[in-house]
Amino acid sequence: MKLITDRYLQELMEAYVGEPQGLPPIDFEGQSAFIKEYFKAGAPELRILFAVCALALRALALLLKGRPFSRLSPDQREDLLNRVMASRNPALRGVAFLPGLPLLMSYYRRPEAAVPLGFDARALKEESDLRVVTRDRNLPPKSGA
Repeated sequence: MKLITDRYLQELMEAYVGEPQGLPPIDFEGQSAFIKEYFKAGAPELRILFAVCALALRALALLLKGRPFSRLSPDQREDLLNRVMASRNPALRGVAFLPGLPLLMSYYRRPEAAVPLGFDARALKEESDLRVVTRDRNLPPKSGA
C-alpha cells in the first residue's frame, strides 16, 4: 500500500533539502530507497504518521497559500515550511518537523553530502578500530558485595 506518490515525495525532498551550496544534488532514487528501508525497519505507525503529515502539508498549502503544494515555487514552499515550523501550536509544528526526519536523514547520510560538512563515517570507523576494547576475564572479585 503506497500512501504518497513518488512525485510528491520528490517535491517534499526538494522543499526540505533544497539545493545546498557546495553539496551534491538530490538523488531521488537512492534517497527514496533509503526512506522505504527506514520505514520497513521502524514501527508501522511512523510510516502512517509521515503520510498524514505530508498530506496535512498539502492541505496547509491550499489554506495558507491558496495553491496546491506542487504549484508553489521553491521560495513559497520554504516560506510555508518556515511558517508552519514557527507556529506556536506543537501539533502544527510537528506536521512540518516529522516529515523532515527521514527526508533530511536520507540526504545527509550520503558520504558525498556528509564529508564536506565534517562528518566522515569511514574515518570515524577507522579511528574506532584503533581503540579496540576487550573484556579482561581475569578481573579480581569485587570486594564489599
